[in-house]
Amino acid sequence: MCLGIPAQLVAGETGHPDLVMAEVGGVPRTVNVGLLDERPGPGDWILVHMGFALNVMTPQEAADTVAALGAEREAENREADAMQAAMDAAAAAEEEAIAARWMT
Repeated sequence: MCLGIPAQLVAGETGHPDLVMAEVGGVPRTVNVGLLDERPGPGDWILVHMGFALNVMTPQEAADTVAALGAEREAENREADAMQAAMDAAAAAEEEAIAARWMT
């Protein structure tokens, strides 16, 4: 599965015709826009995968994508918490079984 992350351009010129500076989650990153038909400008939103801009996004599309990624992260955290609780319960049951065997 490929994952594209929204990024907002903060600077158009980097000294290379295909590279721009964009913020991804508030962190500045160099992004290659050479795959796009038209070069985006500062303030524009782009969808970035592996350092390459795949397409230009509207601010609403970017916000929706960020919200979806947040929901995915929350679901993964709930799943990890549930798995950890199951493992903790299994370990506790095993410890009780071992203790019961030593008592007899």
